[in-house]
Amino acid sequence: METDHQYARRQVRQFKADSVAQIVAPGLGHSKLLVSRVRRDTPEHGFATPTRPDAVFSVLVQLRQQDRRELYLDDKLVHQGMFPERTVSVVNHWQRPKANLMSAFDTVIFTVPQSALNEVAADHRLPSVELLTCEHEGRIDHAVWSLTQSLLPALDRPEEVGSLYAERLLLASTTYFAHIFGGMRPPTAMSHRLSANESGHVTEMMDGKVHSDISLADLASELGMPPGQFVQSFRRTIGKAPDEWMQGRRIDRAQTLLARKVPTTEVAALCGFSSVRHFIRDFTSSVGMSPTEWIKHVFH
Repeated sequence: METDHQYARRQVRQFKADSVAQIVAPGLGHSKLLVSRVRRDTPEHGFATPTRPDAVFSVLVQLRQQDRRELYLDDKLVHQGMFPERTVSVVNHWQRPKANLMSAFDTVIFTVPQSALNEVAADHRLPSVELLTCEHEGRIDHAVWSLTQSLLPALDRPEEVGSLYAERLLLASTTYFAHIFGGMRPPTAMSHRLSANESGHVTEMMDGKVHSDISLADLASELGMPPGQFVQSFRRTIGKAPDEWMQGRRIDRAQTLLARKVPTTEVAALCGFSSVRHFIRDFTSSVGMSPTEWIKHVFH
């Protein structure tokens, strides 16, 4: 059976990239959600084509301008020219896409399988989206650009990305793509709030996983909700997204342990950070001072 890593690498195998960074997360059912950043600093890459036709769409966001590029679908040239920075485009893998990449490129690629589109539509009780389409020359979409920018720090350090964050962001992107490129009716904002028992139960579950990781899908299923509805209900009730709440709890736990003079290396492990460097970076960002500075401040 193909692992997440094997699946992710297969989706970008066609690129002779100088660097590749990827985040993969489970979809709502059996699908996988993937975002990749592929960069090449030299021109004349040549042709890139997916390894095989498949029920998959690629949504591409250009982080830098491509001066020269050709796109072929079913062996027919459909676009020739430049792709400006911020351009968003969609490629249907069933059309046997083949891109002649003649310029350097830096591109974020959202891999959207048909199965994920079906799951998103079912989650919102809407008809399935059968096709994602976009102008061959691409378009500017400020929402996609903002989403992409928010993911860049995570793509710089994918080993530090937790399941809650990855699932929430990639689920939101897939839902938006189904709407803007697939014609799915925009999801209705949920007004539902979690009951006191529901919020208490789910936050207790999350507290028990502060030292490790927990899936958004697991939390949602515990309350019998679709993940999208759970995220909105949690935010409406608690005031934060689940991953943001979990991050706050990890920092709170870290402060408690530091105050007990537990070594930083142990604190990082006990609070679910992937490394001491990860812990110091997140702690400093949240608290406004490093763990060492915070300890000096507390015991001054």
